[in-house]
Amino acid sequence: MTGAVGRRRLRVLMLPHNVSQDMDFRAEALLRNFDDIEVHAFTTHVNKMVPSQHCKPLPAGLLSRNPFKHVTAWLQYRSILRRELAWADIVQWYWDFNYLPFFRIPVEGDLLRKAGKKSLVIWCGSEIRNPDTDKAINPYYRREVESGQYEYRFESARRSRTTQRAFHRLGFLPLEFIGMGHYIDPELFPHRHRIYQLVGLDRFEPHYPSPTNERPLVVHSASKTGAKGTAYVTEAVARLQRNYNFDFQLLHDMAKEEALDWVRRCDLFLDQFIAGMHGTAAVEAMAYGKPVVGYINPFIGKDYPADLPIHRASPDDLAGVLAPLLGSGEMRHQSGKNSRAYVEKYHDDRRNAEDLHELYFRLAGISSKQ
Repeated sequence: MTGAVGRRRLRVLMLPHNVSQDMDFRAEALLRNFDDIEVHAFTTHVNKMVPSQHCKPLPAGLLSRNPFKHVTAWLQYRSILRRELAWADIVQWYWDFNYLPFFRIPVEGDLLRKAGKKSLVIWCGSEIRNPDTDKAINPYYRREVESGQYEYRFESARRSRTTQRAFHRLGFLPLEFIGMGHYIDPELFPHRHRIYQLVGLDRFEPHYPSPTNERPLVVHSASKTGAKGTAYVTEAVARLQRNYNFDFQLLHDMAKEEALDWVRRCDLFLDQFIAGMHGTAAVEAMAYGKPVVGYINPFIGKDYPADLPIHRASPDDLAGVLAPLLGSGEMRHQSGKNSRAYVEKYHDDRRNAEDLHELYFRLAGISSKQ
């Protein structure tokens, strides 16, 4: 551990959604590597597939449709939020606010405004995704939306603008994942801070594909089959199985531990083919040392590091990109090594914790070196 001695620890409050366990992993990395920081983390629900390690649960009734339970939980939530905001130096928000019915007014807004703490927000997807923006740059997204296959129908330009304005009025600074930046309004947020997804890298022991395996296992992970382009995957798989010897497994509606076990054992991981960016599932696959194939939109692709090892494929050329990987165990093996090297370079927990630690202290007006 490193840190300052002889002064109060910096206090960081994380809430209210532990999206893809990111809150857990960031809290753990900060607490493991620094003794000059405290973290309190709360989530509206324990991740439905993996128990939370560092997050305390917020009242379950916040998600209830029962009016009595919802109001009771809301009063409890307000009490927790008031107490924790008084304690914190830095607030790190995940996803979105809760809003009053029929009005896009954040129910947490008055407490955050009164507290006046330095605040950061991590947007993860649908809460600010702007369909108009994506339709203009992504023909595959446009096609899925217009065909009705895209599941996230609540996304809208209006929702994106309203959400961003609410955070802007409360003085939040975005922590930006690659692939989210083109949704963020530069007039509202001229400054952002780049971050990378965390997966708890120490938990992932590399299992590189065998260069001599003549029957590779291919897996495709899809929380939503329309939004991930699963139809294009199954079409390409059916075509390729006429000429190549391989097994295929779709990971859908599956417990997290079971899905990760399939990824650990696979030889080739197929990510998403609609949104044009990679997400946490691709990082997990690369952490296991797997070659990854996915659609990276050229507009978004310029934001990724030049050494991003993902094999880029669109719904139009997926079979052609997969063919050489299916035909060469050595190619899969080397690509898997490139994947692991990439996540160690950009998605390492300690390196990302150091970056965030420095940002926290800078926002608080304190040198982290003292």
